[in-house]
Amino acid sequence: MNKKNNIAIIGAGKISYSLTSALIQAGFNISIIISKKKKSAESLAKKFHIKNYSNKLEDIPFKNGIFFLTVPDSQIRILSKDLSKLKLNFTNSIFIHLSGALDIFELKSLRIKKAKIASFHIMQTFPSKKIINIKKCFVAIETEDKITQKIIFNLAGKLFLKPVEIKSSEKTSYHLAGTIASNFLVGNIFNAELIFNSVFGKNKNFNNIINPIVQSTLKNIKKFGAVNSLSGPVERGDIQTIKMHLSSLKKRNKYLYFNYIIQSLNLLEIVKVKSNKLTESHIKIKNFLEEKLKDILSFYHIN
Repeated sequence: MNKKNNIAIIGAGKISYSLTSALIQAGFNISIIISKKKKSAESLAKKFHIKNYSNKLEDIPFKNGIFFLTVPDSQIRILSKDLSKLKLNFTNSIFIHLSGALDIFELKSLRIKKAKIASFHIMQTFPSKKIINIKKCFVAIETEDKITQKIIFNLAGKLFLKPVEIKSSEKTSYHLAGTIASNFLVGNIFNAELIFNSVFGKNKNFNNIINPIVQSTLKNIKKFGAVNSLSGPVERGDIQTIKMHLSSLKKRNKYLYFNYIIQSLNLLEIVKVKSNKLTESHIKIKNFLEEKLKDILSFYHIN
């Protein structure tokens, strides 16, 4: 992976800003930005003083190089087919998509043309076009051959990322882990904020009040692991508090009510790992929650 390689960024969404920033900081030359919307390509290009930008694949100014496909997952296969129709030297080019869930076979149209293909998923969240520093993040790399793998690992190293090899069959599970750890955490904090605001109103600063417990939990997880960081009513076998929680939730939000039951049952699985067994109090909670879950499934005619 030579820093003088021709590099094209195809797609001008959220992740493209952080990737482009990292490539430029590492000294790589980006030849062109391409996006369906020319204005989007222009915005990304001008931010990083990249001369060439376009909304046409035909405007790629080189015959072989490195192509980063930073488009939504649903567009990767379509883009792959469109790229395969261009007059490029595919045998000397590498096409890399950034999807966490999809494997490299989304690029099979390019593979047929003898191009090298890879996926390159950075374990980080990109909620906006604001640049995220990706240094020291892990990146899961999927390739078909050792030569391509060596090139992409080398690239990751120059971006100060921590590369790990991943198999195609493992992609969905890998992405699922990241989704639960990040997106579901956001969902739970959002739910906590809804309940908090219903008590205190929006005048109180939720983030300032809740942040200490969130940060303490994350520190404990980092230090002791998730299992040994569990506390609260489920862990201590406090069925009375759980009943009070559910009674309150049932009146305000059915989805939070369902969510509490499912997550509490899952916490009992963690208790089982932590203590190697469930106490009589835990079993009462489990039976109670399972009955509530059966009622919900029956109401919605779900087997």
